[in-house]
Amino acid sequence: MNDFDLMPKPLLSKIWKIITWRWRMQLALNAPFGLLWVADKTNPAIHQFNMSMLTAMHAEWMAPMMGIG
Repeated sequence: MNDFDLMPKPLLSKIWKIITWRWRMQLALNAPFGLLWVADKTNPAIHQFNMSMLTAMHAEWMAPMMGIG
């Protein structure tokens, strides 16, 4: 019985071992966008920058991407 490691593993490490490699890759690819979203929601300067970039874009270029034209 002494050979068994009975130390409880942290919950996050257990979850990380269960997640497949495809989910891990998806999380890694989406992490920067999640950080930008959090920064946009919490920092008014980043939100103002995003809005100024959207207003600077030409409507002819953006309309097909939004499904308008």
